[in-house]
Amino acid sequence: MEPFTITRSDDVTQLGLVASMDLRAAEPLLHSFHEIMAQGGKVVIDASAVDRLSTPCVQILLSAAQHMEQNGISFVIKSPSDSFVTAFDDLGLFSYLMKWPVQT
Repeated sequence: MEPFTITRSDDVTQLGLVASMDLRAAEPLLHSFHEIMAQGGKVVIDASAVDRLSTPCVQILLSAAQHMEQNGISFVIKSPSDSFVTAFDDLGLFSYLMKWPVQT
């Protein structure tokens, strides 16, 4: 699995998701969110490269979003791919995704 890219500038941290967000990506994704949220500041989740998004990764994204919302951490989903959106829709979670700020 290719690693996630994490870049930081000023008070913004961007997490670049990989093409295959399968089960093997779930644990590294969780650790990436722990690292990012510990740094503070706005979080940008770049979902443009996602070709496949597994249920465990969706669960981690939901959990991370809930944690950020509860702790006042600003976040945005940047350029979500069709596969990213479809994965949420297939799981009946499209309404959750639509509540999140999206940057195209």
